[in-house]
Amino acid sequence: MKLLHTLLERDPSSPRLTVYNEATGARMDFSAQTLDNWACKIANMLEEELELAPGDTIVIDVPVSWQAAVIALGAVAARVNYEFTDDTELSPEVTFASLERASEHSGDVVVVNDDPFGRGVTETGGELPAGALDFGPTVRFYGDQYMGDAPALEEVVPIPQEHRLLSTGWVDNATFSDAVLAPLAGGGSAVVVAGLTEAERLDVIADNEKVTSRL
Repeated sequence: MKLLHTLLERDPSSPRLTVYNEATGARMDFSAQTLDNWACKIANMLEEELELAPGDTIVIDVPVSWQAAVIALGAVAARVNYEFTDDTELSPEVTFASLERASEHSGDVVVVNDDPFGRGVTETGGELPAGALDFGPTVRFYGDQYMGDAPALEEVVPIPQEHRLLSTGWVDNATFSDAVLAPLAGGGSAVVVAGLTEAERLDVIADNEKVTSRL
């Protein structure tokens, strides 16, 4: 797929997205190859399961996490618009929401579990709201190759940045682009620390992860 072709050609196996969840102690690494696989699965799911077309819109009402990041990458690949927001007054074609937020949204809802290994709500003992789709087991069904007309990431990011960039996440599309898309598009990598974090802890993570820039 064209989305991450530059990273895949340069180095498909080194970490490109590293996500810490300070609330749970989890740390997850994703190479360009793994990110490409996830983006392909999600793009296929958007088109085949959810019947979305380029120009349609999804809302991502999910806390800062690797799941939220790869959902956005899949949307970019499928040329589907995405909005990071908790605004329940919007009327997107589909909403991706945490279990805690799912019942606040109307219309088609995909529930995204916070399990670090990507297991679904039902797979970890939870119960889905009526009519909602379980993200984990649903997306897993789809292939890790996408045959659609995905753009190259550097074509859709205003200012690519070749850094190993540390951030504490995002609150909207612009801050997501700065924290994740810009370093990926520039041939760099992103380190995202979710959860309440003291400055001293961020300094330790920055040192351990050999970051070259911070937001």
